[in-house]
Amino acid sequence: MVHRVLRFVILLVLLVAVFGTQAQETAPVQLTFVGWGGPEEIEVFTQLTEAFNANNSDVQIIYEHIPGDYVAALNTRVAAQTPPDIAYIPDGDFYSFASREQLVNIQDLVDASEMINEDEIWASALGRYRFDPETNTSGEGDLYALPKDIGPTLVFVNTELFEAAGVELPDPNTPLTWDQVVEIGTQLTFDSQGLNPDDEGFNPNDIVQWGIGDLFFENIIYGNGGRIVSEDGREFVMADDANAIEALQWISDLDHVYNIRPPAETASSIGWGALFEQGRVAMTTAGRWATTNFRNVLTFNWDVIPNFVGPSGELTVYPGAEDCTFSGWSGSVGLAIMRNSAGEEHRELAFRFIEFLVGTEGQTEQAALGFQIPNQIELADSDVFLQPDQAPANAQVFLEAARCQRPGPWTETPLYGQWFNDSWWNGVWPAVVNDNTELAEDALADRAESFQEALDEAWASVEN
Repeated sequence: MVHRVLRFVILLVLLVAVFGTQAQETAPVQLTFVGWGGPEEIEVFTQLTEAFNANNSDVQIIYEHIPGDYVAALNTRVAAQTPPDIAYIPDGDFYSFASREQLVNIQDLVDASEMINEDEIWASALGRYRFDPETNTSGEGDLYALPKDIGPTLVFVNTELFEAAGVELPDPNTPLTWDQVVEIGTQLTFDSQGLNPDDEGFNPNDIVQWGIGDLFFENIIYGNGGRIVSEDGREFVMADDANAIEALQWISDLDHVYNIRPPAETASSIGWGALFEQGRVAMTTAGRWATTNFRNVLTFNWDVIPNFVGPSGELTVYPGAEDCTFSGWSGSVGLAIMRNSAGEEHRELAFRFIEFLVGTEGQTEQAALGFQIPNQIELADSDVFLQPDQAPANAQVFLEAARCQRPGPWTETPLYGQWFNDSWWNGVWPAVVNDNTELAEDALADRAESFQEALDEAWASVEN
């Protein structure tokens, strides 16, 4: 009897061990995925994560939204050696993460993918997530992330202000020249008496509506063939670039010479976005990401047109893009697998999720909100993105922007915010654009050495 009981106990232990081991072997791998975004984006990525998990029994993704300063929070986790497995990587921070060997090389996974074809994705989106550790440069080499999105910038227009002033709407296929911007902007700028800037008695201190609102200075520079830094990102060239100098001076002149753009104090007290939303500026710059909000809050009809082109006849566009009609910058966020994480250990599973988000299903769901263009060119040139039943009517202009626009200059150098911002936003910009106390040429020349010294220090900090 004792022997029977003993045999039963042994058999029970063996069965528990066997089935317990099998249970462990079939338990799905859990990977964390972190990002940021508003309520709409959180909802979409929650749904996408749930859809992926429902169809993948061997891996389960835990989606985590990080509010506040996302990059600081991500850096803190990396420094504590507790990185997430899959993460948003802003294009402007990609170089810093890649050069510190904090991202997993995924080129072999992309090459083997049946879902991802590099030739079918915007080159301007894909290129910013390449890195070459041998030369320590980005924009070339293997892929260390795939673009979650690409966000071109355009000029948004209040079409009702054009109609009210009897001004013909700009052609969405032909960019406005600077002279045309001044002419149209003058017709769309009014003081409280209803006078335009070229009318006798016009009061520049009592303007109630402006023709021009926010302008991203990079777009104006690139639209005139100018550069901020050299192609290799090592030199600050703007101070010696006649096209860039001309562009900066023109932005200042829109306010201080032509009186068709709000002064700095008005913009800072009300906000550029609010000025457009309140119907007080007729044309303003924004990115595709503004579409969702504009559809919800604007009470007037609106549309988009290309960015303006300068008198130089030159454009600074994405390398390899041909026959572009306008330029500017586009933003993007990458999806990467973090080094020293479970994502690296299970890189094929982690990539499967990235592949899903970058593929047709993930891109279709994200595009439905209106705030991004699909990475896949063919999908972007379809009703999935163009959404002809919703504003903007001229959504096809975004396609040309996605093809031609460069990544922002913050992707071309390390620590851009640290070396550039102080001399620019606390020096050149207020002197030239806000206060009109210096000409663009002089302000840039006075600070060129400071820009270059700071840029040199930025490069040294990542190479030593």
